[in-house]
Amino acid sequence: MPTPMRNLGRLFRTIRPHLGWLVTGGVLMVVVGVLEGASALLVRPLVQLVLEPGATRQEIVLLELPYLDRTYYLQDFVPLPVATAGWLVVGTIVLVYSAKALSEYLGEYSVHRLGHSVVMDLRNQLYARTLRQSLSFFHRQTTGRLMSTAINDVDRVQLAVSHVLTDFFRQAFTLPVLLVLVFVIDWRLAAVCFLTVPLIVVPVSQIGRRIRRLSRQAQEELAGLSDALQETYSGVRIVQAFGSEDWETARFRDRARRLFRTNLRWVRYYALTSPLMEVLGAATIGGLLLYARQRIETGALTSAMMVVFVVALIKVYQPLKRLAGIYSLFQQALGASEKVFELLDRQEEVREKPDAPDLPPFRDRIEFDRVSFAYDSGPGLLRDISLVARAGEVVALVGLSGAGKTTLVNLLPRFFDASGGSIRIDGHDICDVRLASLRAQIGIVTQETVLFNDTAAANIRYGRRAASEKELERAAEAALAHDFIGKLPQGYQTLIGERGLRLSGGQRQRLAIARALLKDAPILILDEATSELDVESDLLVQRALANLMQGRTVFVIAHRLSTIRRADKIVVLEDGTIREVGHHQELLARGGLYQRLYELQFVDVDAPPRVETGEPV
Repeated sequence: MPTPMRNLGRLFRTIRPHLGWLVTGGVLMVVVGVLEGASALLVRPLVQLVLEPGATRQEIVLLELPYLDRTYYLQDFVPLPVATAGWLVVGTIVLVYSAKALSEYLGEYSVHRLGHSVVMDLRNQLYARTLRQSLSFFHRQTTGRLMSTAINDVDRVQLAVSHVLTDFFRQAFTLPVLLVLVFVIDWRLAAVCFLTVPLIVVPVSQIGRRIRRLSRQAQEELAGLSDALQETYSGVRIVQAFGSEDWETARFRDRARRLFRTNLRWVRYYALTSPLMEVLGAATIGGLLLYARQRIETGALTSAMMVVFVVALIKVYQPLKRLAGIYSLFQQALGASEKVFELLDRQEEVREKPDAPDLPPFRDRIEFDRVSFAYDSGPGLLRDISLVARAGEVVALVGLSGAGKTTLVNLLPRFFDASGGSIRIDGHDICDVRLASLRAQIGIVTQETVLFNDTAAANIRYGRRAASEKELERAAEAALAHDFIGKLPQGYQTLIGERGLRLSGGQRQRLAIARALLKDAPILILDEATSELDVESDLLVQRALANLMQGRTVFVIAHRLSTIRRADKIVVLEDGTIREVGHHQELLARGGLYQRLYELQFVDVDAPPRVETGEPV
């Protein structure tokens, strides 16, 4: 099945949980259609009552069918004097339009509620699916594009399910009633009117396909615009420091212009549908008048019924015109839905096995057994890594940038899955247990402290939301964060800003340590946790980290070798493989890679360079 039709089917399958609102809206729109036809029928007696004041009750016609030799008079249904019947007709018209308005309001509310409910479900599913993807997925996707899909693309789908569906129901149920009416009045005239309809079907279909294509392109351009906004706003300090405001503005303006041009292209196609229907209507009315004149001259149709026919025909063309516009808008929404369903269809790269058991509490050892890793089909980043960390040990990972240190520790909580080999905790392969139970036993403090635009308390509680106030404060005290939190304007309830920007670097890091302390996980990963701090903040954070590391199995990544001298085990990585393993003094004595790294870091940079003169010194 072609992708657009498959997406269309999936779009309507999302309606099933809200079928009650669909049925309610559909029934009410049927009522609207019937009342629309009734309002057209009431035109004939109203015209006679106004234009023929001397007409008797027996002469006022409700419906005339010459070709069936049937005429329905007002007296057949309303045995009242003409004056009273006139007021009754007027009252009936008011009642019909009032009932139609109420049905239309309730029907539109029902279908709009359906649409918003479906879109809410769709957005929730999309968000949940993307959050469960591996880190490599987020390396391949930009934040701006993911945000654009979750917000802008889903909004276009809402247009289809809500606004378009509402209009479609209204017109689709009104059109059959009016069609029946015009064919009942005079099927020959109706046939003449609709001879031109096929001429519009092919062009509208072609226009719809182009609109869908351009809509997808416009969404891509909008995603690029979101990328630019996300990058420049998050890096505004660098933009301003390098005086790049004008350059970034010009780059944004260029992207906005491309989006503008793409939008104008689909607007040109969308705007074509209404003029086409106008031309169709003009041609139809012209042919109708010529043919109707002949019918009236031969007595096959009265002037009054001709008025009713024209009113009904005008009402018919309104739904036809709207349906053509609805088709174009629906194609636009289908174009936007392609990216949404593409993300929903993406398989999770890190998946649990069916009925996977929970990982038992960590007791003994963590083993990396001949582990290798590569992104997709790229070069191997880790090769044949074998390593054992026993409970309570501090294992330090050192090496030059790009050696694979962070990649290695990211395999432990299954942010990625190893390409080869296995990782076992107390003999349990981490791929065989539930992800939630695995990650519940691992705490992480990283170089780039990730905090959320919430209160200090909410950020500390992020891993244990049910923690009590006392537990919260104990964790903050152990992280040496309690004092500075107490000085904030609202204490623990102070909003700390996006990414914690209202705090200093050391304060942010201690808040992250408090979060890890409150989680109280037996396994801890410290990834460059002090690399960007000043001396005073570094000392405070080192003390907080010492509290955090007590009684835990810790993997430490640090460029500062001075911070890992007391590690139980130092693992030296180079080009994705383990070169050396041992204690600090042991590795220095070997004179290998670790010694070279140590000497590079602690060389006396203030000593003047030695100048070779050829003379003995």
